[in-house]
Amino acid sequence: MILFLSPCCMAAGNILSWQAAPPVDICVGDVVVRKGHGTWTRYFINCSSREKRFSHVGIVVSNETQCTIVHSDANEWTGIGAVRLESWHGFYADALECAVFRYIGSENVAKRFATRGMELLGVPFDSAFDMENTNRLYCTEFVRIVINDTLKTNLVGWTSVCDKRVVALDDIYRRGFKRIFDSQWCDTNSVEKRQE
Repeated sequence: MILFLSPCCMAAGNILSWQAAPPVDICVGDVVVRKGHGTWTRYFINCSSREKRFSHVGIVVSNETQCTIVHSDANEWTGIGAVRLESWHGFYADALECAVFRYIGSENVAKRFATRGMELLGVPFDSAFDMENTNRLYCTEFVRIVINDTLKTNLVGWTSVCDKRVVALDDIYRRGFKRIFDSQWCDTNSVEKRQE
């Protein structure tokens, strides 16, 4: 059996191609996740109850020329940050893993995820991780609000960790989304596996 790696998975110097540019055709409204190696990485990975791999999330708001992602993050030392825009390369520059999820409903609805995300630009980062206060938003809380506000339903839930409600990474894509790319596929599977 011969396995063929997609060019999107090949290393270019010290950078994997998926870190430099989207590895698949990206649509506005796609949800993108990563595993980093920062201060909060282990905390967010451990919050997930099903897939303990990812630590940060954003939404694609533009797929033209340079893919742009809206997400909420903060300086690891000060906790100061906000909902902001970042290029694909900036979002994944130091990432260890990557996955892309696509809403299984209408493409027009998914585009409204991007619109709602853009409406929240500048909202301060919530370093207290308090879901009751929506004047400040941490990364998963931001994406949960974007999706649930757009759909006018509670598609994305939350998880209880040490008697505290938090939005875990796998709460985001557990229902209503399909995985269209995973960096783990680059390690062990053929191009055909990516299409399943």
